[in-house]
Amino acid sequence: MADEPRTAGATRLIDRGSDGRVLMVRRATLSVARGSDKGQSIAIEAAPLVVGSDPRCDLVLQDSSVSARHFVIEPGDAGFLLRDLDSTNGTLVDGLRVQGVFLPRSAEIDAGQSRLRFATSKEELEVPLSRRTRFGELLGHSNPMRQVFAILERVADTNCTVLLEGASGTGKELAARALHDASSRGGLFVAVDCGALPSNLIESELFGHARGAFTGAATDRGGLFEEADGGTLLLDEIGELPLDLQPKLLRVLETRTVRRLGESQPRPVDVRLIAATNRNLAREVAARRFREDLFFRLGVIRVRMPGLRERREEIPRLVSHFVTQLGRDATADLPDDSMMAMLQQYPWPGNVRELRNVVERLVLLPGMQPEFYLDGAAGSSDRPEGDGSPPSLLDHSFHEGKRLWTERFEREYLGRQLQRCKGNVSELARVCGLSRQSCHRLLARHGLGGRGDETGGDDR
Repeated sequence: MADEPRTAGATRLIDRGSDGRVLMVRRATLSVARGSDKGQSIAIEAAPLVVGSDPRCDLVLQDSSVSARHFVIEPGDAGFLLRDLDSTNGTLVDGLRVQGVFLPRSAEIDAGQSRLRFATSKEELEVPLSRRTRFGELLGHSNPMRQVFAILERVADTNCTVLLEGASGTGKELAARALHDASSRGGLFVAVDCGALPSNLIESELFGHARGAFTGAATDRGGLFEEADGGTLLLDEIGELPLDLQPKLLRVLETRTVRRLGESQPRPVDVRLIAATNRNLAREVAARRFREDLFFRLGVIRVRMPGLRERREEIPRLVSHFVTQLGRDATADLPDDSMMAMLQQYPWPGNVRELRNVVERLVLLPGMQPEFYLDGAAGSSDRPEGDGSPPSLLDHSFHEGKRLWTERFEREYLGRQLQRCKGNVSELARVCGLSRQSCHRLLARHGLGGRGDETGGDDR
């Protein structure tokens, strides 16, 4: 590796005046040369590429010695940066163990028992970028978000089907709503979570039913397609749609008609369909859990929503936006520099949704230890993306996890408030809105000291 120069910039920005800006991305590939997945290959384009054993990674390795999220390759203006994601067995580039390194033009990468080959070419991929920094309720000034905006603004006022892909919390529903609002469609925007509907009711919910079609069908009822007539229907978590219903959805998309359960005559519907998923539908097709014909029909336009770790430079602006949304002063109530630095280093498995929750805790409960706001930040980079729960709680039942969370809150909250009250339990009780007896009991439970009121009383 030392004898071979690293890659030149993997990306470069070109401004074409009235034609807009484009991001030129050097083409590169990553292929498996040794191991159980030998022969697999994937192109590295504008977005970071994550390699690991978790099914939600971009390149999935079946090697048991590979961590769930083992390493990531990030294209940027300085080159292709490989970062080890705190993997168990480490990552080697051309025989040298690395934490982070800019890759040469070609390299061998060892992860667990697998060996991968990285190679670049002279060809470049042209990626249009929007001049917008906002599309509907979506905010973003980074290149990944401007790529998204460039696609959304071009297809907004069309009837084409759009497939939104990305982990939970990346803003897929906001993108769907923004597409509808930017269109000229006068009907409703209707959203449904396919994973939340009972399997025995989902067909009726989508397509409607006639009276007597099944037990409990007391009246005729239109489904969500009819409700969205003239507007837009978002089918969220489309990967959860039962296999036996997928041909019926395909038929609706192809014929633009819907037939209620118990009826023989189809009804015409004018619906713009948007689908969203946090699954890799191409892999679901390969595993025969999703119909290939429906996948191609849904994916007329595919938009990948980037995770927050791909757009860390936007975190300060997003924090300011959420603080303002919560009715606070965006200058006075912003986190201090050290906390903001922690926010920009955190891996954000729950993405923008998790960031908003953290900001809300910062605003409502200021002064806690940083770990209270970013529970599990240390060592959490190896968690599967989209799993926003603190890892320490995932090893417990719901009730046990809730108990542990409550204990942590009580200990942090009371400890901080006790410091502010200079150890005075009477003042602590007043500030917390609790009785002195309750305060004494909680302080004793968590081993926190405290004294009585200022006259030396013992609060009994």
